[in-house]
Amino acid sequence: MTLPLLARVTCPHCWHTFPPADVLWIAEHPDLLGSPRLGSDHTQRFLPTRFTLDGAALDARGFACYRLACPKCHLEVPRATLELPPEFISVLGGPACGKSYLLAAMIWRARGLLPKALDLAFDDADAALNQRISDYVAMQFLNPNRDELIAIEKTETQGDLYNTVQYGDETVTYPRPFMFTIRPRGGHVNGESLGRVLCVYDNAGESFLPGEDVAARPVTRHLARSNALLFCFDPTQDARFRRACRGKTEDPQMTERKGLLQREHPTSQTAILSEAANRVRRYAGLAQNDRHNRPLFVVVTKFDSWKGLLSQPELPRPLVRTNHQPMAALNRASVEHVSTVVRKLLWRICPEIVSVAEGFAQHVTYVPVSATGCAPEIDEASGALGFRPRLVNPVWAEVPLVCTLAQGFGRLVRTVERRKPESSGESPETTGNGRQLSDSQNAEAP
Repeated sequence: MTLPLLARVTCPHCWHTFPPADVLWIAEHPDLLGSPRLGSDHTQRFLPTRFTLDGAALDARGFACYRLACPKCHLEVPRATLELPPEFISVLGGPACGKSYLLAAMIWRARGLLPKALDLAFDDADAALNQRISDYVAMQFLNPNRDELIAIEKTETQGDLYNTVQYGDETVTYPRPFMFTIRPRGGHVNGESLGRVLCVYDNAGESFLPGEDVAARPVTRHLARSNALLFCFDPTQDARFRRACRGKTEDPQMTERKGLLQREHPTSQTAILSEAANRVRRYAGLAQNDRHNRPLFVVVTKFDSWKGLLSQPELPRPLVRTNHQPMAALNRASVEHVSTVVRKLLWRICPEIVSVAEGFAQHVTYVPVSATGCAPEIDEASGALGFRPRLVNPVWAEVPLVCTLAQGFGRLVRTVERRKPESSGESPETTGNGRQLSDSQNAEAP
């Protein structure tokens, strides 16, 4: 059997590119320990000279091996990376902006929505590598204790979301992406299209602070390689938004920041976006006057806490069905309309975010998202914030991913231009009630 291998493979950890013939295999025999890159506790990586009849490499003790590793960093890579082109998405933002909640909601929605509405199979490229995000999803959406307050732990700058590799005397820390395969199913209208390996990066918010990018920790250099950037802007961390929402929300995150509710970092969210833009320009070789040609989504998180600023706060359906196609399509007109409304609101309250975003990227889409669909509650015992799983109901969490699939992933998602509100029975798999969204009466655009 001949496998359809790529001409060049990109390691999702260190971004080294290599021909498939150079891929290393990971020994299976427990006595074959020691990697010059990863240390003595890791099993050996090797170039095989012997194989079984079904194509498995044989290690030095004759054990059949099936796992693969990058020839440069020696970190394990899923087999799918040798067969399917990679697509990279970087999620960035300041500390406590809601990135991990967004990722959990996005993946949960993708697992149900993509097969049913878009006829796309969405699976783990490697379940072990995705364990952290799977735990997040299970905590929010598959939790048997549906009334118990839960909270996703903050992403740290070290731990199981990072890998440390030794190059001689130099130690380098790489981010560990979450990896998924996306493939057209049998009824997909573009069934001949190749699938993709989707690599999603989630770093601690502190990694994006100015001065945190160094050669020994290139944990955010995936920004320059990403096919799409998702910048999470948290209105609850902006004093101007909190003032504007006074009397229009009961979310405790929109109250004056005191005690355990004080979560703002002294570095503004605008400075973090500016720093990310500078890093992309640096590592992508862009001139200061050039704008990045990859999509930038300004994801305005915690929509449930600030939707009262809009005169009609219900979001239209992002996906619609037509009479001529068995699968749904992205309603580009609805997404663009919502983007325009949110941009006007941001321009009125915090115009510097709009200015930095549009000065950096050619294509900017403003997306309101609530990863939980509800406000957190304060735990009486600890004073910390938490959510009850039975109340969690994400709003538009899948939209940045679906838009990315529609814009550049081999025609995996088709689009339509539909400017009239959708009827409630037209797209049962999607969220929203079809009402048009209008901007705040006081919003102004330049």
